[in-house]
Amino acid sequence: MLLPGEALEHPNFNNIVHDINLLNSLGVKLVLVHGARPQINNALDAAQIQSTYHKGLRITDADSLVHIKQVIGALSIDVEAMFSMGLANSPMHGADITVSRGNYITAKPLGVLDGIDHALTGVVRKVNAEAIQQHLDAHNIVLLSNLGYSTTGEVFNLSAEDVATEVAIALNAEKLIMFIPQTGILDGNGDMV
Repeated sequence: MLLPGEALEHPNFNNIVHDINLLNSLGVKLVLVHGARPQINNALDAAQIQSTYHKGLRITDADSLVHIKQVIGALSIDVEAMFSMGLANSPMHGADITVSRGNYITAKPLGVLDGIDHALTGVVRKVNAEAIQQHLDAHNIVLLSNLGYSTTGEVFNLSAEDVATEVAIALNAEKLIMFIPQTGILDGNGDMV
C-alpha cells in the first residue's frame, strides 16, 4: 500500500490508520510504503535549496539528501507512533500492532538520463522479499519509505511509487493499493483509466 506524503498530512489519516489496523487484525498481510514529497519540499524550501526535476523525478544532490533523510526519519517515526495508538472504544482496544522497518530495499543510482546526472536519485535494484515475508508471517506491518541503500552503503532517494510497485511484484502481492493526490490515474492521452 502506498501512502504518499499528502496522505500522511491529511486530516483523515487517523481513520486510514484505524482501517489498516483492522485489516491487520483480520490477518491481511500489509506492507506500507510512505512517501514524503510535500514534507521534503517544505524542508528544502526552509533550507533555501531549490529542487530540480527531470521527468517527474527529483534530482537529489548531497545537500538535499541530508534534509530528505531527516524528513523521512521523522515521518517514519510518526507513522510508527500512529500505529502504536490504542483504539479505545473499539473491538481492537488493547490490540498490539507491531510495525517493522529495515533495509529491505537495495538501490542503485538512476544515473544519467537525457544528459542529466540524477546524482543520488536512485531506482530499486532488489527487494529482500524473504525478510519482508518473515515479518508478514509474524503478523507485523512492514513499513518502508522512499529511501534505498546501495551495496556500498550509499543512500538513494527513490520514487515511493516505484518502491511500492517493486515490493508488490517481489512479494507476488494480490493487491497494490495506492493513495494518490491526483484525481486518478491517467493514460498517455490524459484520460482517466
